[in-house]
Amino acid sequence: MMARLMDDDDLAHTVIDGFLEDIPKQIEALRSYLEAGDMAAALRQAHTIKGASANVGGEALRAAAIEMENAGRAGDLEAVKARLLDIESQFGRLREAMNALAAERREMAGNPT
Repeated sequence: MMARLMDDDDLAHTVIDGFLEDIPKQIEALRSYLEAGDMAAALRQAHTIKGASANVGGEALRAAAIEMENAGRAGDLEAVKARLLDIESQFGRLREAMNALAAERREMAGNPT
């Protein structure tokens, strides 16, 4: 991600902050679509999550979203629902890694906040 952003820390923080704020909403929308049995909307939502995670280098989250899309294309609603837990888990791991990286970069810059 940093290479794509030409090592612009301010832009990276903006992108990461936006991602961390938006993805929980995207996951909640995905959950709502699944609960309503709206496979088409759920797959569009998974696709959105896949793209957003790819933009920030979240490959494990991206992979979980791809697995959900593939299960949906196969018509396996139960497998799609099962992938929701993977998406939530991978987002949690990515959020932790992003927060740790941000803290490390602030520390290196001499700004502990």
